[in-house]
Amino acid sequence: MVLEDRPLSELQYNLKRDPGTYKSDFAKHYEGYQALEQSFNCAPSQHIEKLEELLLFISQVVHFYPDYVEGFSSGVLQTLLSRSFGMNPTMRMAFMKAFMRLKTRDLIPLDKAIDIAFKLHRCQDKQVRQTMRNFVVHDIKRLNLRQKMHKVNSLVQSHLAKLLKDNNPTVAREAVFVLLRLFRKNVWNDARTANLIAEACLTKRKKVYAPAVRFFLGQDKTNNEKDSDSESEPDTHKETKIRQLRLGHRVGCKTKNRQKRLERSIEHVNKVEARKAAKGTNLAHFAAINLLHDPQTFAERLFRKLEHCSDRFEIRLLLLDLVTRLIGLHKLLVLNLYPFIQRFLRPHQREVTRLLLFTAQASHDEVPPDVMEPVIRTIADNFVTERASSEAIAVGLNAVREICARCPYGISQDLLSDLVQYRTYKNKNVVASARSLIRLYREINPSALPRKERGRPTEAQMETMIEGQTFSGLALSFGQTTAAKFVPGAEALVLAETLAKQSKLEGRNDSGSSKRMVKDDNGTKNTEERQIAEGVDADTNDEDSGACGEGGSWESCSDSDDSESDNDCDDEDAADLKDREDSKQDSTAVPRVDKSSRITQKKDDGWIDVPQSSDDDEAEASDTAKPKIDPSELASKALEIASSRIFTQEEFEAMRRYQLNKQ
Repeated sequence: MVLEDRPLSELQYNLKRDPGTYKSDFAKHYEGYQALEQSFNCAPSQHIEKLEELLLFISQVVHFYPDYVEGFSSGVLQTLLSRSFGMNPTMRMAFMKAFMRLKTRDLIPLDKAIDIAFKLHRCQDKQVRQTMRNFVVHDIKRLNLRQKMHKVNSLVQSHLAKLLKDNNPTVAREAVFVLLRLFRKNVWNDARTANLIAEACLTKRKKVYAPAVRFFLGQDKTNNEKDSDSESEPDTHKETKIRQLRLGHRVGCKTKNRQKRLERSIEHVNKVEARKAAKGTNLAHFAAINLLHDPQTFAERLFRKLEHCSDRFEIRLLLLDLVTRLIGLHKLLVLNLYPFIQRFLRPHQREVTRLLLFTAQASHDEVPPDVMEPVIRTIADNFVTERASSEAIAVGLNAVREICARCPYGISQDLLSDLVQYRTYKNKNVVASARSLIRLYREINPSALPRKERGRPTEAQMETMIEGQTFSGLALSFGQTTAAKFVPGAEALVLAETLAKQSKLEGRNDSGSSKRMVKDDNGTKNTEERQIAEGVDADTNDEDSGACGEGGSWESCSDSDDSESDNDCDDEDAADLKDREDSKQDSTAVPRVDKSSRITQKKDDGWIDVPQSSDDDEAEASDTAKPKIDPSELASKALEIASSRIFTQEEFEAMRRYQLNKQ
């Protein structure tokens, strides 16, 4: 077969099996490629199909011949650098695929490959940018598959840091997309990547900082990022699949089996998509926001950017959301934020519920009360008034409750007393909001409530009381903290061990008493057996003397009398046996008697009714369930247990339940 007539696919198959035999054939094809490349460089806008086929062929087999690698790779790189912007789109994609194959086989140096890849991001072709973005992400993921390539990662991160400051917003945005995708895929989940994304949030152009801000907020991918994944996952949306299934069901006869099959298929699609969604959702944004080197400076710079931002309202809300989330998570102090956000807390304001959420998000226990009091006062004056609607009052009360839950010192007692009065409002939503505020302060600071709204102290509150039976010791002053000496709830383990010891001792005592009871029962049983035996002998003697009939035999008695006497005896024996079993059970178990029940006792020759209550039994049961231990001794034992061993998961669960029961 002539060389020109042999298909390149067949030659490629044979060459991979025996590269040495077909080296001459490869050399002839390579010479043809060089000639076509020179003619293409003279007119890059033309499409040469033969050159496209040779690029595909040579890029797949050139690694078998190291002598040709350098010449071929340098030619591809030179063409992409010099002719890529005015090149035919099909030919440009062919040269790009050849470049990606060479880099995948590590036939191109890393520094040259990075330079070429990010220079191609300046191309105005959207498909080229998406292709190169996917290639960079997958190649870095491939290099870090077995172990972290710190040198490679550092080199690429330095290049991306330069691109973030590029004057071309498209290039800077592509660099942000690469950083976001690598962090989401857990390829680059270090602090340097997180801080590079934070630097992108401070850039001037909206196209650059908006994806970075959305990433820190944990929002969905942007359209550009979704388009970048569309090549690897075409047409995977749930609605499209369900629509195709329903379209196929329309053809043919409608039977119950086909309908059931359709429902099973739709259910399977829903399960698969839900599994994919659950697998895809991760907490990368939480990890990134915790890896920031200096969150205080970052929040201040971001707030300064927000003050001078002239973008649309949705973008400014994103910036405000990120600033408040940083403040609440890291407990930062950006005091200028609260007067800034206070201006927008009006019922008619657009997205006012989100603004109230951001206000609560930015409050924490380290914010001074004189800063938070005007904010809460503004919310109360604008929302919680008689002239406002019921929805506005409920929203205002809920916002005040959420702020006070994070910053208990931000509200005065007079204002709290006024807000509590809405517990008798005509609208049930307002009543529920006011009651939730009352429940909150019953837990954190009951002394701030009116006396009749304080309620009874819980067990946890009784433990934290400082001054006798008053509530003044429950609330901490501003800046005051309490340090736990041991793991909260470790007292449950001490009580459990004490209860186990008590039950073990009671078990020994019960075993001794039960043995004595069994002995007494055996003696009683023998006495009763002797009495029954004597009674039977007396009856037989009477029967023998002719009491039952003329023949002197018991068989001569009537059947009716016989059956009645037998039934009476059986009933008496069953009653005696049941009484003995009940007495045995009563000796080992504590009876539970209702308050309305009475026990009749025989005294002398008469019967008297003795009322009995179950309160004593319940008290005894509670005493056995929870042994009494001195609080100081309980705390010392809990500290000893917490410092001597590691708790298991079951013990942590028991401690959690104990803490919940104390609330």
